[in-house]
Amino acid sequence: MSATPRTPVSRAAGDPAPVTLPCLAEKKRLGQPIVMVTAYDYPSAQVAQAAAVDVVLVGDSGAMTVLGYPSTVPVSTEEMLMLASAVRRGLRTPLLVGDLPFGSYEASDPQAIATAQRFVKEAGCDAVKLERGGTSVQRARAIAEAGIPVMGHVGLTPQTATALGGYRAQGRTARRALSVARDALALQEAGCFSVVFEAIPAAVAAMVTRRLAIPVIGIGAGPSTDGQVLVFHDLLGIYDGHTPKFVKRFADVREQMIAGVAQYAAEVRQGAFPGPEHGYPIDEEELQLFRKELEAES
Repeated sequence: MSATPRTPVSRAAGDPAPVTLPCLAEKKRLGQPIVMVTAYDYPSAQVAQAAAVDVVLVGDSGAMTVLGYPSTVPVSTEEMLMLASAVRRGLRTPLLVGDLPFGSYEASDPQAIATAQRFVKEAGCDAVKLERGGTSVQRARAIAEAGIPVMGHVGLTPQTATALGGYRAQGRTARRALSVARDALALQEAGCFSVVFEAIPAAVAAMVTRRLAIPVIGIGAGPSTDGQVLVFHDLLGIYDGHTPKFVKRFADVREQMIAGVAQYAAEVRQGAFPGPEHGYPIDEEELQLFRKELEAES
């Protein structure tokens, strides 16, 4: 699998070297945890950049956290490309992965390749991600053979949650755990450079991670995976929707945002904002001339 050249982005002085696929493979080999977050716009990408994460995923979870859809299913390729392009402009060093939305890759290999190419060519992504095993394994192979790095995703796959019985943990029986393992191994064989394990028992994830040569990124899969990913809006407490069991909130930004906007509204209504310090002066002579000219025109 060849690594797609990164879209040139200006690097700031002191930036570390860009994260590459060999970097991630080396982290797995050395047992160094990989840090991955989602981002959906320029400001959140800047935060991820400043926090020095390794990988940024433009997840289709943005359908819910940013675009207000009830699930990830309705989001379009054009919407995902718009979000990914904004994130690209805010990143310099993390590896950027774009989520292929539901309906954009399942029908055929040519469809999958064409969609993946758009994420690289139009949005500047370094790699793409798709969900499930099964036919998605063939789609992953086709994309990888076209020269585009692919990340897999097994366990709870939100795009097909209905078929899995809803948003619930996967691999909790021997049969289902074996299915998850087989999917992960098949995706590795197809050429994926990494795979996401979502909502899988920690013991199962640990056993399968040891059997994979590629990095495993966990979300609700315990501490033994090679890295972790959380949704930006979940870990910062911005999103007001359902919070999965596996999420830890590291901040409560939404409450601070509400408090800030409420204070702004109160000061406007009280006449306290804007104050003299928020305005721009004009020379008194110019003001008098303006008044004279204005009165003449009236």
